[in-house]
Amino acid sequence: MKHKNIILLLLLISSLSFAQQAIIGTVKSAEDQQPLPGVTILVKGTSTGVSTNFDGEYTINAPLNSTLVFSYVGFLTQEVALNNQKIINVNLQENISKLDEILVVGYGTQKKSDITGSVASVKVGDLTSIPLARTDEVLQGQVPGVQVVSSDASPNANVSIRIRGVSSINGGSDPLIIIDGVQGGVLSDVHPNDIQSMEVLKDASATAIYGSRGSSGVILVTTKKGKNHKPTLSYNTYTTFHEVRKTLDLLSPSQYSKYVNSVRTSTGQPLVFSDDDIAGFDAGGGTDWQDAIFKSGITQNHHISVRGGNDNVNYNIAGDYLDIQGIIRGTSFRKYSLRPNIELSLSPKLKLKLNSFYSSSKDNPTPLNTRGDQGSPVYAALLFSPTKSIFEPDGSYSQPGGVDAGPVTEYNPVALAKEPIRNNFSRRIIMNPSIQYEILEGLKVNIIGSYQSIQDENNFYINKNINPGATRQASIYNGFWQQYQNTNILTYQKTLGDKHDLKFTGVFEQQTTSFNETTATASGFLSDAVTYNDLGLGQESQSYSGRYEDSIESYLARINYGFDGKYLLTLSGRYDGASVFSTNNKWGFFPSAALGWNVSKEEFLRDSNTINNLKIRGSYGEVGNAAILPYQSLDKLQSGANFAFNGETLTNGVIINPQAGNNTLKWETTEQLNIGLDLSLFHSRLSLVADYYKKNTTDLLLEKSLLQASGFQTQLVNAGEVENKGFEIGISAIPVINDNFKWNTNVTFSKNDNEIIALNEGEERIILENNVGPGFNEAFTLEAGSSIGDIKGVVYDGVWKSEEAILAAAYNTAPGAPKYIDQNNDGIINTDDNVTIGSALPDFTFGWNNNFSYKNLSLNILVIGVQGNEIYNVGRYFTESPDRDGTSTALLNAWTSTNQDTNIPSSTAILKTTNSSRWIEDGSYIRIKNITLGYNFSNSFTESLNINSARIYFTGTNLFTFTDYTGFDPEANASTSATGRNTDSYAGVDLATYPSQKKITLGLDIKF
Repeated sequence: MKHKNIILLLLLISSLSFAQQAIIGTVKSAEDQQPLPGVTILVKGTSTGVSTNFDGEYTINAPLNSTLVFSYVGFLTQEVALNNQKIINVNLQENISKLDEILVVGYGTQKKSDITGSVASVKVGDLTSIPLARTDEVLQGQVPGVQVVSSDASPNANVSIRIRGVSSINGGSDPLIIIDGVQGGVLSDVHPNDIQSMEVLKDASATAIYGSRGSSGVILVTTKKGKNHKPTLSYNTYTTFHEVRKTLDLLSPSQYSKYVNSVRTSTGQPLVFSDDDIAGFDAGGGTDWQDAIFKSGITQNHHISVRGGNDNVNYNIAGDYLDIQGIIRGTSFRKYSLRPNIELSLSPKLKLKLNSFYSSSKDNPTPLNTRGDQGSPVYAALLFSPTKSIFEPDGSYSQPGGVDAGPVTEYNPVALAKEPIRNNFSRRIIMNPSIQYEILEGLKVNIIGSYQSIQDENNFYINKNINPGATRQASIYNGFWQQYQNTNILTYQKTLGDKHDLKFTGVFEQQTTSFNETTATASGFLSDAVTYNDLGLGQESQSYSGRYEDSIESYLARINYGFDGKYLLTLSGRYDGASVFSTNNKWGFFPSAALGWNVSKEEFLRDSNTINNLKIRGSYGEVGNAAILPYQSLDKLQSGANFAFNGETLTNGVIINPQAGNNTLKWETTEQLNIGLDLSLFHSRLSLVADYYKKNTTDLLLEKSLLQASGFQTQLVNAGEVENKGFEIGISAIPVINDNFKWNTNVTFSKNDNEIIALNEGEERIILENNVGPGFNEAFTLEAGSSIGDIKGVVYDGVWKSEEAILAAAYNTAPGAPKYIDQNNDGIINTDDNVTIGSALPDFTFGWNNNFSYKNLSLNILVIGVQGNEIYNVGRYFTESPDRDGTSTALLNAWTSTNQDTNIPSSTAILKTTNSSRWIEDGSYIRIKNITLGYNFSNSFTESLNINSARIYFTGTNLFTFTDYTGFDPEANASTSATGRNTDSYAGVDLATYPSQKKITLGLDIKF
């Protein structure tokens, strides 16, 4: 009987094991957490199966010890053991081979395996893993050959992007930005969450398709479109807290007062500060001006999108709100934007699309250090006397100079930050409708029309609080830029037999751009009541207006041919006409050719277990550059001259513009050779992309000085040559992957060598306009054999010592004074002793991006680095200048007769030269740019809240920087912030602009 009971118990357990239970769950896409309708679910080993409904939900009867198999077209099949669970939710991964990945190229798409040019695809996951509202900043360190540098770290800073170096001097080196087919886009207008794909075209084969517009590379951005599923709502928000990354070491009020007194004593002048004054500073008097102008900043970003569609209509509508309160008092930036994308399928062959964008922003910037607007608060904070208080006893701001010492040229830093009114408004509109029609099988036509406009309004008002002796001033600037573009694309694609793949692309394109601007200024207001709102109340006024138009017309043909997937050929030719050139030189033809060999598809590698992809690429082509202002081929008149026509009354008139026209002006042309290798090993666990390139830009658009007898000063001509050559490496690896833990890592490395081969005939060098400050003449020049961005000056050789008194006297100086190397041994230190003392261009740059995931946790770490560039630390020059009552703590180690082992000259020494190597510093750095820790809530938790997915994350930005640079930030870059022209030639100048910040971010992503 006992044995019978045991047998019955075993049978009962067995029957329970095989009993059919109702299993329920939801199947979603792992990429975007959207429900997947029509997924097949089978009980493994049986024919029992069901499919998910429109909401991705299913119910199936299965034994609790069985396994379910989930399969769906385009996704990896997944098996899940029930293990007595009755609720099984599954995220399916897309089944996309890296070789079958579709990339956007010029005027179309291609499979990655068929691409012959140098095209880099930016992973969308890498864009959205870092919480930044600006896509251009997210590019940093992600793509080999692409360098991203910010001119400063203000809320709405300019960002400079260079692809494979600087190829032009006056023609511009900015890449062409194309957003949804519209040329001339702005990356900062695109929120990372709105991007579907991003590609960077680097070699001539890839960029020649855009002719004159692609001479400095092309960045293609495709924004998200609708999907064929029920409407889904995504909400992303984050809050960022900012603090200045570092402050400079300046003298305290006590140290400064003692230092100034010691200088006065050594020069026999009366003391400035009494013992009581110094005691008061020892007790905490005075002002830390850096602390006075810097504050905690905060950023808020809210991004919301609605996405969905059906067989006839797909849509994605995204809105964004960004609010940045800067770390300098009075600075802020606020922006609203809306991006609706709608696609209509009127028939299987006819599609209509409308991509549009609208943004409105308000910027309250801080003045730049250009000696205008009475100065920069950051610059003034470094130089203003720390012994002064913010306010005088009567409530007014303390003023420069006086008995408290300090330079008389800088005003109260707090007043400079808070008092001027700068309200800059900008509105941008883009309308981009298109029609796509399939004429025959394989033959399609796509007609795109676009309109975009930017309307800027910059308002400025400065009262008398900063400088009581000045007059009140106001100005209003209005600029309106608009562009019309029509692109007509005809594409024919055909497979002949089993081995011949042919694709033809023909394009006719036309583009017209216009810009008009108006500036009005007034001064001498009697009160601050209306600020800039009524310029008529000013006692003196002035106005200016201007307008220009230009147009480009283009014809393009491209052939892509592939044989058996192994041998690839791309031929293209583009014929461009640009209105900015002279009558006989408006048109230019730009051809390119590229070959590719998919070695891994050959018989000897087809079955390799180690190499799953090996492709060799080679290309050569030409592209043009027409990035100059219109009318420079013509002689022009300009206003601003006064004439006494009746012998008494001055009347406004015109004079000849000092720049002569040039009726032979033509295109800059860049020839580029590229050799590349794509390699994937161990089932794509390890991938390598390597490229070597050489590109030469000839017929440079250079400004040439003319003889005074000509009646003109300069003329824009075609002369000279610049060469860039280098190599790029990108390595991707998956070192670890299992059920719970995964590690993806990507390394980028870029090296570019830049050289000016030739300049204008008969010119050895071109001295650039000095927009940095007094004493920097001839620091920035262009010379054959040098690089764009080289810095010229004398070599600093320390300080003259007492035992060198006789030799120092020969140079009309004395011990304690700065010592410079006499390059030509003529006994005089002057500009003839200038040599190259630094270069803004780095030896190489690199990035290292890591993504770790463990169950629901994720960790992203991005490291970037720059090696071998130099920075001209202008701010340090002024803080260490004793003849300006310098403020740097370095002055405490100044030369004295008892302290001769130092490189800091005597406090009584006059610095006779500004552009010396003393102020040149190594700008190399390694920065842990971002660390992001995220957590994805479980499906069971999100379903209990009736949402699709939820993620929270914590990010630290700029937390760790390893550098020897002593300024605010090694990423310092004068760029357009200081000069407005020849920007790459000034790229290594640090003018103590808006400093970088450490940032802590808390964010939340939710999908409904």
